[in-house]
Amino acid sequence: MAYVTRLRGAVAGLAGSGPLYSPDDAPPAPVAIAFGASVRGGRPGSFVEGRLEAALRLYRIGKVQRILVSGNANGLSGDEIEVMTRWLRERGVPDEALLTDGAALDTYLSCVHARDRFGIDRVLLVSQFFHARRAVVLARHLGLDADAVRAEAGCSRRAWVRNLAREYLLSRPKAALDIARNR
Repeated sequence: MAYVTRLRGAVAGLAGSGPLYSPDDAPPAPVAIAFGASVRGGRPGSFVEGRLEAALRLYRIGKVQRILVSGNANGLSGDEIEVMTRWLRERGVPDEALLTDGAALDTYLSCVHARDRFGIDRVLLVSQFFHARRAVVLARHLGLDADAVRAEAGCSRRAWVRNLAREYLLSRPKAALDIARNR
C-alpha cells in the first residue's frame, strides 16, 4: 500500500514541480548542475550545449559559485564530462569552479551523487524544460533544495519530438518508479 501511495505521489509530482527560471531570474545557489547528454566528435550536442550556456550564464552573473557537470564519462557517444568540462574551461571557468561526476548514468544518480559525494544541499538544475521538471522532483525527493533553470537547445524539430517522446514515455515513468521504490 505504501508503494502505491508513493507511486501516486510521484506521478502527481512529475506533472508539475514549480517554476522554471531563466538564468537571469533564478534564485542564487552555491552550485548549478549541468546534466550530460549526447556529445559528438568531441563537441557537445545541442541539448548539452544549451545546458552549458545556461550554467555559464549563471556562473558569470554570480548566481552560482560552482558548476557540477554530471553525466557518463564512458557514454556511447563519447566522454560527456571531458567535453563539457573543456567547453566551460574554454569560456573562462576556472578549474576550482568545476566539479565533475562521470558516473551519473541518469538524473536520479546525478542528484544522489550531488548530495552524497559532493555534500550539496542547495542546487540549481540546468536542463531543457521537459527534463528540468523531472530533475527537480527527483532532487527534492532526495532531500535537495532544488530549483530548475531552463536551457535552450538549437536543434531540429525531429530531435525535439524524439526527446519529448523519450521523456514522457520512458523517463518520467522510470522516475516515478525510482521514487516509489526509494531506489
